[in-house]
Amino acid sequence: HLQIGTAQLTGGNYPNAMRELMVAEDLDPENEMIENNLGLVYFVREKYEMAEKHLAHALKIKPDFTDALNNLARVHIELGKFDLAIRELTKVLNDLTYQGAEKAWVNLGLAYFQKGDYQVAKNKFSEAIKLNRTHCLAHTLFGRAELELEDFTHASTELDKAIFFCKQDHFDEPHYYSGISYFRQGNREKGIARMEEVLRYYPNGKYAARAKNMIDEMNK
Repeated sequence: HLQIGTAQLTGGNYPNAMRELMVAEDLDPENEMIENNLGLVYFVREKYEMAEKHLAHALKIKPDFTDALNNLARVHIELGKFDLAIRELTKVLNDLTYQGAEKAWVNLGLAYFQKGDYQVAKNKFSEAIKLNRTHCLAHTLFGRAELELEDFTHASTELDKAIFFCKQDHFDEPHYYSGISYFRQGNREKGIARMEEVLRYYPNGKYAARAKNMIDEMNK
């Protein structure tokens, strides 16, 4: 059940993943991997308190489960517990055996980004990019931090890189913010073109409605 549930989670079938992992938990309630993966399913379904509960349980079972700590920190960012997440992620990065360091750097950058400390956030995202130069989310958030710092030219350059690296992830966020950065540079045509890409490639995506509204604003 753990194996099936994990495969369903990886494949994006979250209801089936939840079902299988809950069966696994009933059979083996003190299995840290089951608790971690249940936490991930609750996270992607935006049930953050439940995600926090299961990930904390995973760490209670296995205190040195660094991946679960990284995942818990990500949940804490969503819950607005930024300083707690930063402490957790510092501990994650101190584990030199952890193979997901680029994920931890992205999460650490996101915590600072959400706190409004965009320069520090940029530095953290750059550490992730050093480890993985094609990291979709790291490039996206780096560009967004530059946008917040009103460095619109560098923001559009970075976000255009993110568009390329994020193709296989079907991720609309860099298209949208690239359009914002071009518009703020005074390049209205390029900004509209990026928003139209959001609507063309991701009509049901997170940023589709925002892109439509931005096109209306840009055409005023």
